[in-house]
Amino acid sequence: MACAIALLMKRIASEVCLIDQNSDRAAAEAEDIQHAGVFLGCPLVTGTSDVYKVKDSSVVVIAVCERKPAEELNVKHNVEVFKKIIPTIAKLACKAVLLVVSQPIDVMSYITWKLSKFPSSRVLGTGTLLDSCRLQDLLSQKLGLARKSISCMNIGAQGDTSVSIWSSVHVAGTKIRDINSRMGETDDPEKWRDIAEAVNKTDAELNRRKGEKGPSCWALGFCTAEIIDAIVRNTKMVLPVSTYIHSCSHGTDKDVYMSVPCVLGREGVYATVRQKLNDQEKAAVQQCADNIRGVLRECGILRETNDVEK
Repeated sequence: MACAIALLMKRIASEVCLIDQNSDRAAAEAEDIQHAGVFLGCPLVTGTSDVYKVKDSSVVVIAVCERKPAEELNVKHNVEVFKKIIPTIAKLACKAVLLVVSQPIDVMSYITWKLSKFPSSRVLGTGTLLDSCRLQDLLSQKLGLARKSISCMNIGAQGDTSVSIWSSVHVAGTKIRDINSRMGETDDPEKWRDIAEAVNKTDAELNRRKGEKGPSCWALGFCTAEIIDAIVRNTKMVLPVSTYIHSCSHGTDKDVYMSVPCVLGREGVYATVRQKLNDQEKAAVQQCADNIRGVLRECGILRETNDVEK
C-alpha cells in the first residue's frame, strides 16, 4: 500500500490497480484512495484479486509475501508463491518492467527473472536504494548538511549486509576521504563506520519499535515510486537497484542479482555504472554475492536452472 500511495502522490500514473488475494480488501483500499483522487491528479484506482488485470501494464510491482510482525522470513514459501504467479504475470504483461519489492529482494529478483524468462534488463528489484537513502540521511545529520548536498551509495545485498561505498562519498565534488583517509574503516577515529552499521540495523530496529503496526514500509514505498518514475518518464536516472550481475566489474564473478548503480529508463536497466572500489569494498561485495547464491542454492533454484541449461 505504501508503494501505491507514494506513486499516486508523485502523480506519475494515470491508472493504478491494487491486486491482493483478498479481493474485498483490495477493492476497499482502492475506493478509499479514489475518494481523494481530486488531490492526486484524478487517477483511476482499482482493486481486485484478478491477476489478469496486469495485462498490458507498463510496470508491475511485485510485493507479495509480506511478513507479519516477529515472523521469520520463509524464502522457500516465497519461492513457491512466485512459481505460481510470475509465469502468469509474464504472459499477460509481456512488455512490462517487473519491479520486485518482496524480501529478500535480491534473491526474489533473480527468481523472478528466471521464472519470467524476460530479458534481465526488464526485471529489477528496489535493492539498496533504501539503504542508500538511510546512509544519506545519517550522513546529513553528522555533517550538518542538506541530504541533497551529499552523494553516497550502498551496493551489494539489501538489508543487514549492504555495503557502504565510503571511497565515493562526496560533497560538492570533494571526497570526504580526501579529508579523512580512514573514513569508514575499523580504526577510523571519527567512527564513520558506526553510521554504516546503523544503516544495516535500521530494518530490524524499526520493525521492533513498530511492533504490531508491521514492517517498515513508507521509505521503501517512496523508493519504489522513485524507480517507477525513472522508468515511466525515461529519465535515465542513476540509482542503486538490484540487477543481473555476471562480471568482475563490481568485485564479483558470480551469476547473481544484486544492487549496483544502474541507468534506468523505459526499458528498465539500460546500463550499469562501473565504480572504482577498494579491496575492502570488493571483498564485501563478493561476500554479498556468495550469500545471495547460498540462499538460492538452499532453495534449489541454482540446481534447477543448471539442470535446465544442461
